[in-house]
Formats: sequence, structure tokens, C-alpha cells
Amino acid sequence: MPTMSSHRRAMPPRQRFQDLHAAEALVVSVLRLWAEPLREPERQHPHWQDGMTTAGLSNDAAVAFDTLMRIVLAATTRPLDLHRPPCPSLGIDEALLLDMLRLAQQGQHGEAGVLMNDWLPLAGVRMAMAPLCVLASALSRAGLLMPDPEAEDLRPHRTAAGRMDRPHPTADRGATLLH
Repeated sequence: MPTMSSHRRAMPPRQRFQDLHAAEALVVSVLRLWAEPLREPERQHPHWQDGMTTAGLSNDAAVAFDTLMRIVLAATTRPLDLHRPPCPSLGIDEALLLDMLRLAQQGQHGEAGVLMNDWLPLAGVRMAMAPLCVLASALSRAGLLMPDPEAEDLRPHRTAAGRMDRPHPTADRGATLLH
């Protein structure tokens, strides 16, 4: 059976919260705040929806996020790696959600579903894809696009002399298998 790593696209490692773009930081912050009452139900917690509202997202985005995460919690096949709000590092599953949202924003729903299969059995993936796509669309409408790490790596960078360095193309020599 294929593993998650066999399906995952090669992305640069995002290990620190501070390295995230604004849209990514919003999603991770909302996710962490959403999970806090599950860890400590007896304490008062900030409302996770407030960040979404401040960012200009509609109530549909909040409902989609909550629905997605409730499906994931109900049907997950393994514990999720979600960090606490003040943690400076990024959890594996936090990065996975960002990748799924990016793929959904790019219209690559099948690939997003393949990544989601690391969390859920196929029936759960089918249920969770709709709220994932609603959330991705709401983020897009609000101008909150998940950055594409591959496109950023290909963007020319200026040197100290002010001239443009050209990206150096790399060839996939068949190392990527498509199923």
C-alpha cells in the first residue's frame, strides 16, 4: 500500500511558524485555536472564528473549517500533529492542511484528496472534500492564497549587483511515479 510520502509532492520543509505567509499563518492559528478547547475543555479560550472574521472571511468559511475538522476528528486513522498556539514550530498535520488547501485553491482536488487520505479512510475523504473546497474558495475570494513553494523557488531573485539571476531548471528523471 502506498504511503503518504509516496504521494506527497516534494515541498520545501516548513518547520517554523514565523516562516509562514499571512494566509498560512491565519489557517494554522485558527486550527490551533480550534483545537485548544479539545485539549483543555475546562478553560476559557479565545474564539477561533475571530481571526477569520478579522481577515474578511465569511461565516461560510468558518462553518466549512469547523465541519472539515469535525469530520477529521471523527474519522481520523491516527493522532494528529497539531501544536499549541504559542509553539514556534509547525506540526506535520498543520503543514499537510496548508498543502491540501493550496492544492484545492489550484483546482487540484484529486491531489488534495490523496493528501487527505493520510488522515482519513476513503469514505471520510469523500465527506471532507466539500468543506475543504468551500474553505479554499472562501480564502481565495478574500485574497488569501496559499503560496506555491514550487513557484517561489522558480521566481528570479535579484543579486547585490541588481541583475536578475535566472532559475536553473531541473529535470525529473523519472523519480516521480504516477499512479
